[in-house]
Amino acid sequence: MSQSNPIISDEFEAPDNLRLDLQNPRIPDESFESEEEVLEYLLDHADIQELIQSILTSGWLDYEPLIVLEQDNVVLEGNRRLAALRILADEATRERFGIELPEEPGPKSQPQMVRVRRVNSRSDARDFIGFKHINGPFKWDALAKAKYAAEWLSDGATIDHVSRRLGDNHNTIRRLVNGWNVLQQALAEGFNREDTTKKSFPFSHLYTAVARPNVRSYLGLSDDNLSEVLPVQPVPTERSDELRQLMSWLYGQRNEPAVVASQNPDLNRLVEVLGNDNATTMLEATRDLHIAYDQVEDKSLQFSRSLMLTIKQAEDTLRLVGNFDGRPDLMTAGDNLRRTVQSLHGAMKTTTERLEQGEDDNAN
Repeated sequence: MSQSNPIISDEFEAPDNLRLDLQNPRIPDESFESEEEVLEYLLDHADIQELIQSILTSGWLDYEPLIVLEQDNVVLEGNRRLAALRILADEATRERFGIELPEEPGPKSQPQMVRVRRVNSRSDARDFIGFKHINGPFKWDALAKAKYAAEWLSDGATIDHVSRRLGDNHNTIRRLVNGWNVLQQALAEGFNREDTTKKSFPFSHLYTAVARPNVRSYLGLSDDNLSEVLPVQPVPTERSDELRQLMSWLYGQRNEPAVVASQNPDLNRLVEVLGNDNATTMLEATRDLHIAYDQVEDKSLQFSRSLMLTIKQAEDTLRLVGNFDGRPDLMTAGDNLRRTVQSLHGAMKTTTERLEQGEDDNAN
């Protein structure tokens, strides 16, 4: 981490001389081969047309310098603004992307020069970019923040420094970076984001799971000091199959559907399952989280939940009884229900009497 003043100078530069960033930290899960690809991505995901409309209406307001690498004029901060200027300045680009402007851009929306602030390296710009994007109006998602923090730490910064500069507490940054390091190892060992069976990629599932002792034990991760950041490639080689299995349960993979649909209750249930050998074996064999969770769920709680659900369903059915058309098979089903309820009530009553008798015996 540089200890010197990272800022070289503020000056003015022609937009045509500036380059879009192919390694934009705001886009952690995409790779780009050209500025054209970056431009297309920003148009699809970064509300560029809204910014274009604003520049057309108000003109270019040079209120904040673009952060630019000194050696190659790559814009580290301000790619949305540069993309908007590119589109406003080039009719061919607009035609290529099918963009129609409400009015022709005039001189006020096509500045000849824009203010830039030059830095020597990406690390020199980290404090500014991290604080602005993570705490500013265009906040990064958890995956982007995790990547940014992990790279910052790999440059030698301490987690205390990164946490302070990103405006998060130590625990949040540690969980994000741990999740990022486990994800990178999973990707290196064959997990494919393109083969997941979920529409989105909820990174929170992974970094939350990795913070739980049962999951860490399953992956062979030490939990001696939960306040430490996991190293790169943290999962032992002999637990590679468990890592692949966990990622498949969380996100699905090819013909294996995900078993976790939500943080609550599914992820919490998965964590409980991984704390029990029999339940884990059942999940590995069946990929049915409900069957596996049945091995560890508190039976008294399970009975209470089932009874309440039965009452609710019976009440819903009672509200529809006016639509009963006298079919004999349904009448038979009703009789079976009556006998089942009577048996259930009888069993509960017997249990209550036995427990009360036990309390009396203990009192005597």
